[in-house]
Amino acid sequence: MNRNKLLTGFLVLGMGLSLVACSSDKPEPKKEEAKVAEKKKEEKRMDTQDRTAKLSVPEDLSPYFTSSREGVGKMESMLKDNGSIVYKCLNEENNYELNAEIKLLSSSSAEKSADLQNSMYGENDEDKKYKPCTFEGFDAYSHTINLGTVENTRLHYYVDYPVEDINKVVSIEINQKNDKEKDTSDLEPFAKAIIKNMKLEKVKEEKKEEVKKEVKEEKKDENSKEIVGESSRAKLILPRDLTSFYTPSMEYDTIKGNQDKGNVGYTLSREDPDRSIYVNICTDSSVTLEEAIVFHNEHLSKGEEPFTEYTLGEYSGYRSMSYTNYWNSANDTTYRYKLNYPVGDKNVILSCSVTLRDNSDDTTGLEDILLAALQQLKVEIK
Repeated sequence: MNRNKLLTGFLVLGMGLSLVACSSDKPEPKKEEAKVAEKKKEEKRMDTQDRTAKLSVPEDLSPYFTSSREGVGKMESMLKDNGSIVYKCLNEENNYELNAEIKLLSSSSAEKSADLQNSMYGENDEDKKYKPCTFEGFDAYSHTINLGTVENTRLHYYVDYPVEDINKVVSIEINQKNDKEKDTSDLEPFAKAIIKNMKLEKVKEEKKEEVKKEVKEEKKDENSKEIVGESSRAKLILPRDLTSFYTPSMEYDTIKGNQDKGNVGYTLSREDPDRSIYVNICTDSSVTLEEAIVFHNEHLSKGEEPFTEYTLGEYSGYRSMSYTNYWNSANDTTYRYKLNYPVGDKNVILSCSVTLRDNSDDTTGLEDILLAALQQLKVEIK
């Protein structure tokens, strides 16, 4: 009997120990679960948009791309004032830089954007032209060029990115600077990491109730020493008296400053022989210079040439020319410009024109007047 009791006691003790062992096997909360939960949180993204679409990319692209170069530090990102998004990788020790700039264009297709750039090189520079390609499943045009030396290289894509019932053109530009190793193997992977993690969505148009407002005519102070043009983007200011900073190469009966809403400029005229010059400066409504050129080249006026790359004095940009002959033998020669105009650490796009009307083709000094005005121009960005 005592033996049975002893056996029973051992059995009870064994069951108790097994229960303790089972309870100790239950999993405790792990630190990895916290990490998983953290990963599930939505990553921070940067957005930019135009009138029809919104583009979004990760604020931190480093989980998707790592430079093959040693010493390249943490990737930086920023949204520029012109609406483009920039990524930048640096090696401060040897000044190496790898950067990317992404932006939306107003062009209707990547092909048209590429054709605009290709038109500058002519038929004999095939190696410099954008070529059609497939980029991560998207139709695109690409171009790789050494910028001055093999240590500075740019890879550029125009990408057709369908969004619902519209097609958006995305510009992805990769620049490699101060590349002592002369190795371009990072360029394409960087571009692929961007487009794989890019999201586009169509901007829905909101119907706005029309509000009737009383429009008051702007009063112009003809006695003011300045002429002022004001748009939603910037305020333009010029001296009213052109002759206070510029002496025309020919004599004119009348020289006056003009201002009309967002425009400022000058008119120079004389009767004998008949000759007039009209100078006009305003800000362009496009976000980027490239967007402005693509848009205007798709909407050319009769007799107007496409915009091509051009530098006016210290201002880089594009120029277009048109010529009109009237029944009374008067001719209009007009130069139109889209120019980058730096204002401190920012930049605005100026839309300028200078027109000569006379019965000759003598355009002497025509651009000099506009350049002189640009050098006196004050721009206040809003």
